[in-house]
Amino acid sequence: MRFHKKYLVGLVIIALVAAATIYVWAEEREKSKREVTYQDLERFAEVFEKIMDNYVEEVGSTKIIDAAIEAMLEQLDPHSLYMDKHDYENLMIGTQGEFGGLGITISIRDDFPTVISPIEETPAYRLGIQGGDRIVEIEGASTEGWSSEKAVSKLRGEPGSQVNITISREGLEDSLHYSITREIIKVPSITYSDIIGDRVAYVRIARFSTKTAEELDDILNDYEADGLKGLILDLRSNPGGLLKSAYDVSDLFLEKDRLIVYTESRDPEQNMRYKSRLRNIHDGYPIVLLVNEATASASEIVSGALQDWDKALIVGQPTFGKGSVQTVFNLQGNSALKLTTQRYFTPVGRSIHKGHFFKEETEDKGETAENVELEEYKTYNGRKVYGGGGIRPDWEIELPEFTEFERKVEQAGVFFSFAIHYTAYHDVDEDFEVGPEILSEFRDFAKTNGAEIKDEEWNEDNIDYVKLAIKREVFRKLYGTRGAYIATMPDDEVVNKVLDMLGRTGGLSEMFDYVERQKDLVKAEE
Repeated sequence: MRFHKKYLVGLVIIALVAAATIYVWAEEREKSKREVTYQDLERFAEVFEKIMDNYVEEVGSTKIIDAAIEAMLEQLDPHSLYMDKHDYENLMIGTQGEFGGLGITISIRDDFPTVISPIEETPAYRLGIQGGDRIVEIEGASTEGWSSEKAVSKLRGEPGSQVNITISREGLEDSLHYSITREIIKVPSITYSDIIGDRVAYVRIARFSTKTAEELDDILNDYEADGLKGLILDLRSNPGGLLKSAYDVSDLFLEKDRLIVYTESRDPEQNMRYKSRLRNIHDGYPIVLLVNEATASASEIVSGALQDWDKALIVGQPTFGKGSVQTVFNLQGNSALKLTTQRYFTPVGRSIHKGHFFKEETEDKGETAENVELEEYKTYNGRKVYGGGGIRPDWEIELPEFTEFERKVEQAGVFFSFAIHYTAYHDVDEDFEVGPEILSEFRDFAKTNGAEIKDEEWNEDNIDYVKLAIKREVFRKLYGTRGAYIATMPDDEVVNKVLDMLGRTGGLSEMFDYVERQKDLVKAEE
């Protein structure tokens, strides 16, 4: 069939007219949107002007604008935030992992800034500042009633500058005076690592910052030199961090050109796909990732990537379910806007975001980890995995709920306070154990420090918890964060179950089979 030339010309004309019409329609639509936006901004400016000129009392413009910004962001998702100078600085410290300061973690106790623990190899650590030390003066000014934010702002500063502090320590009559030179403090993203069990490496990643992958690579190279039978990566209660850091950590375990994560945004040109690079990877031994309900964001990227590629066994509880990426935009006055700009997906296409993005939609739905609708996917080797509600562990281990007794004594802070008190008057070493005399002393101490323990609460289960918590805080006081892990690791139920599994299996495939048998046993008991 052949078209006459005049018909072809007609079709071309029709196409051109249609294209022009669409273009004009699009232009008009954009113009209409801009006009609505201008009208809305004019309306906002008019209301603002009326408030500033006519309100019964004078109101600061900054206060009104800040409230407007907060209300505007309330219409978006929970992760889009306005950050003032202080919040922005803390975000940068969390992601970059360093700042100028003394090297201490503080909290407000009894109305004074109090040292929780010093960071190893920092000015505070080298000078012998201890957990429980009360900072009563900074540069001659009393710190009574200060917030932790105010204290931190006074303690941090340019590396090489000095700050004078006065410390009160229980057991000493006289105060301690220090003139400390600030240094660059590097906050480790990996807070503890050790060989446990039969040549099994345990590595606790607390957050994902710029150097997490580099730190992990160095640790694993050292351990692998002596031979490893397994690796436990602990991501429990890890809130996340940098997307690139999660990519770099995943890249340590995946062969070249494996998709790790991809993002989708409002502008398709901004979509990204992150694939593994050519490098020496860490393999040759089974890998287990520990997760819980507070494992979020970057931690879920790593968990999802290694699960999708059947590179690791995920153990614990369903994760938080934060499947969004935030971009930080610098604003005037050293403030910033952290805005959700992308959604991310695991290699097989799972969105792990739990619920809806908008706050009111999530609240209306009432979605939880239990009732969220899950979508079924297949891993590289055909195993079932699920999307739509966080990362679901391959082996879900339920833990006892936090009891009212445990909540009461932890909220009162009596374990930390007792550790300060006890170590001030007793010599303690790494062989420290909590016996009947210490328990009796703790019970009397708790009674006078806001956490009276009733007779019926002094049962076997609670006593075991008290023993472990006392040892945890005593070791934290003496040895810092590492000490707390040393004290609690032998009683970690999940870690012990994983070690038992590693001792019974010879590789990852056998681990997957082992987990399926455990699930069958649980079903049989039900």
